Amino acid sequence: MLIGGNQHLTSHMKAQKCGGECQHPKPPGEGECPGHGSDDVQIGGQDSRVEQGVHKKWLFMNYIAADCNLKEYQAANIDNQELVGSDANTHVVAMIDIGPNQNPQGILDWSGGRTYYVTKDTQMNKLNSPVIAEHGDNINMTDTKTLTNFIVDSMKKFPSDHVALVMNDHGGGWTGAMSDDTNGGDFTMSQMKQALADAEKITGKKIDIFGFDACLMADVQAAYEFKDVANFYLAAEESEGGPGWTYDDMMDGSHEKKPISNNMSAAMGMLQEAMSKKINVSPEEFCKIVVKVNEEHQQDIPTFSATDLTKMDGLKDATNALAEAILKTDEKAAVKDAIMNAQNYGGGWAPYKDMRDLGHVAKLIDKGVSDPELKKAAEGVKKALGEAIVANEVSPQYSESTGLHIYAPAGGMGADYQDLAFAKETKWDEAIKSLPTSPKESEEFSLQDAAQELLGPVWPDGTPRKTDRK
Repeated sequence: MLIGGNQHLTSHMKAQKCGGECQHPKPPGEGECPGHGSDDVQIGGQDSRVEQGVHKKWLFMNYIAADCNLKEYQAANIDNQELVGSDANTHVVAMIDIGPNQNPQGILDWSGGRTYYVTKDTQMNKLNSPVIAEHGDNINMTDTKTLTNFIVDSMKKFPSDHVALVMNDHGGGWTGAMSDDTNGGDFTMSQMKQALADAEKITGKKIDIFGFDACLMADVQAAYEFKDVANFYLAAEESEGGPGWTYDDMMDGSHEKKPISNNMSAAMGMLQEAMSKKINVSPEEFCKIVVKVNEEHQQDIPTFSATDLTKMDGLKDATNALAEAILKTDEKAAVKDAIMNAQNYGGGWAPYKDMRDLGHVAKLIDKGVSDPELKKAAEGVKKALGEAIVANEVSPQYSESTGLHIYAPAGGMGADYQDLAFAKETKWDEAIKSLPTSPKESEEFSLQDAAQELLGPVWPDGTPRKTDRK
């Protein structure tokens, strides 16, 4: 099967035709289903290490958009996962694109995109897992069909009881995530939601855990967008360090010091150890393991949380009640002070710096106003947030972080915000717009807009962000 483009996969694969009524999403520019035609192939391989068709308890899918300034870190993620690898109870699959590479060497000894079936290997700085698909130099990792087809093919070839999907790359909260500097741009929230929804229509299986090894993605607006396409959500409120999650300790449970620190392997290792002892680990329990492991690596992951997406409707309703109370209150100045003093994230770049912890916002509003309806609404947000957050870890610097942040700038929200489901279904943006703005803030907004226009869009680390949106 072609994965999100018209590049024929060339190594370790068998051509297969699509039988019956076609359900596959079609790659851009092609009229046929990617499973039709004698030249088309699907993920799979002859390597004996690739346990295709074997039903296991868990499938971990890593979708790694590394055609950007993070390619070495992202390749190291897979290298770290090889310290654990797939085992009798887990399939681990990783799709990575580093873009055209004119000088293949070291850990980046290939060009373009490929998919690995991750197997146990202790050699560092080299990926030794079998390659089960080659995607060429022109794969677009920010095309919804690329993501959908990766999920569908992985689930079909590597069946399991539970499924986790981790997105690895740049993140920007509600503004989007993932970067393909050569062939694409970035993903919006709605595009990623659509990709997961399309995959579920084809497979009949919802993703248990949807996570981001990316900056700023523990976001109320993002979590609400994904509430119907996954059951649990893993992400960080603050920016992450380059190494990202610690994969080896999550999986093997040994807690030994590893050459590369990346937290997801660590939790997957603990999961594997538990299952080897015939202990079943539910998706919620695994989420708690991931958060616990990240707590031990706060130098790279200062905040991290797990959210029960089935509780997001309740949190949306509570936040909307707070927004309506803000619109009605005469204490708007006090509300503005509370919001501006809440824990924020993302450094100095707009709009990231205005992502503020929702729980802390509610706490400060409750403390700073006398309006009983406003206080009641703030308490409702704290209660709903507590029910939605399964686990949360914070470093001392972020002691007021409660698991999810919300966008709360001192001025306007911006046109792109209106595209979000959260914006359409709440009055949060209207509430923020109703708050007073000082002349100094207006001047700062103008300077900020001018600087943004001059520099262009950037990711939270300040690197250029390729996007069609403003």
